[in-house]
Amino acid sequence: PHVMAVDTLLRVLTSVKSSPGVDKFRTIDRTNPNYVTYVRDKPGAEDLLLAMNYRRIASKNELRLERHLVDDALLYLGISALEQARTSTEYREAKKWRAFHAEMRRVAMQLGGGSAENLVNGMTEEETQIRLAFLSHCPKEPPQGRGAWMHVYLGEEEEKIEGGYVSRRFDGDDILDDVLNWLGGCYGTELLEKLKSREWCLCDLNRYPILPLDVEKHRKNTLQYLGLFPSGKLGVRLSDDSWRSGDMDDHGLGDVAGSARGLGAASRSMLH
Repeated sequence: PHVMAVDTLLRVLTSVKSSPGVDKFRTIDRTNPNYVTYVRDKPGAEDLLLAMNYRRIASKNELRLERHLVDDALLYLGISALEQARTSTEYREAKKWRAFHAEMRRVAMQLGGGSAENLVNGMTEEETQIRLAFLSHCPKEPPQGRGAWMHVYLGEEEEKIEGGYVSRRFDGDDILDDVLNWLGGCYGTELLEKLKSREWCLCDLNRYPILPLDVEKHRKNTLQYLGLFPSGKLGVRLSDDSWRSGDMDDHGLGDVAGSARGLGAASRSMLH
């Protein structure tokens, strides 16, 4: 289900049920930015409101529930259906991902530029020193025309998180630890700590199914060995329970074959 649509509709119907005489709870502006983003075009959302006796007022582009049409029995059914939707596995999973992407937006706001020259102003002296320490362990970026690009996305690409994309060139014999130090310079320690704890995972987006990389196990392996050369595309994703616990069989990827990208790249089973 569409998490925000469910939550918004539940809030609206609950407000009407508890305060049926309050006009603002019975009137919905269809041009309201939040309504447009989270409810209006979501399948079944307006149909539910119409079933609750809301009526479209074309002249004002709004939905209105007249006071004499408020039906407690209908509201009870609508609220019950929405509360039931919130208990579903799909809703809980979508809620987790929404919270994760909110975290990614917060982390993205800490983007420091990925180089000593581009660390943001306003960063505390302590944080600046931490970022500089990470960057001091990064190899020098190959000049234009050499090396290969490494692209990293925070969250799913379709989220288009501002500040949630960074890129730079690496050589094939650079190691995963170099990439991690670069990310530490870009976003700070929290990102690396949560990758290490497996709360979040660093995934190779160029493989299918998408492959989470064990950053502790492979931190000293070369990018070529990991299949991240001649090009690399990584994403920070929310770990599922099986990856977090290290149960590869339950993750469903244990020894499944996958394409090994680039000459000398390890097979999927070796990486896992």
